[in-house]
Amino acid sequence: MFIDINAWAGMWPGKPNIPSQIKPIQTLLSQYGIEYIFMASLDAPWSGSPHLSNSIIYETEQYDHISPVPVIDPTLPTWPIELDKAGVKIIKLLPNYCCFKLKEADELFEEASLKGIIVMVQVRMEDPRRHHTLARVPDVPIKDIMDVAESYPKLKIILGGVNTPSSFNLIPQLRAKPDIYLDTSQLDGMDSIKMLVEKGLESQLLFGSHAPMFMPAAGIARVLNDLPDEIAMAIMRDNAAKLLNI
Repeated sequence: MFIDINAWAGMWPGKPNIPSQIKPIQTLLSQYGIEYIFMASLDAPWSGSPHLSNSIIYETEQYDHISPVPVIDPTLPTWPIELDKAGVKIIKLLPNYCCFKLKEADELFEEASLKGIIVMVQVRMEDPRRHHTLARVPDVPIKDIMDVAESYPKLKIILGGVNTPSSFNLIPQLRAKPDIYLDTSQLDGMDSIKMLVEKGLESQLLFGSHAPMFMPAAGIARVLNDLPDEIAMAIMRDNAAKLLNI
């Protein structure tokens, strides 16, 4: 069984042909052995209120081994309700799309720390070169995320969608902070994940497909083809299972 900590359901502008509903996405991922999925709303980044767009992922209650990952905007008064949804293990922040600064989320970080809820900050959704010229969304500054980690040492944080050059720049900070994790979804390039493992980050890497934005085959191959079986399974399953008590 593989665990995917970064999948989505919903529509995305400019990608009308990707599957948008939960069942087809689950079917797609299961073809590659992914049986446990953490899923966020792909509608939320473009919504005036991402909390309303979370409704699609609460339909996952109908499916085995799919857990909802609500997108939260800490500047909206309903954020505590989203944080307290039953069964939520991870919440997702999209400060670049929802137009807030991470320093505005102090109360949320405090609550997440107390409740043991993991915070995933999605650094990027897609390569900026693919953005529409009138809708360019910059990456979330990684320094802002590391500042949160310094302020809330008990908070477990996942950096979603970090690209390979940025991940290499983070190596010293990540080695000093074992409760910060990287998903693998945008760690492309030859031997990128292998090199991060060689730098001591094996236990901080979590498989994320970024489906349906990305097709899962290439992301899985980067792990399974480049690493010994034991390390590959740690990234594909065991690290997430330990983090999320699965």
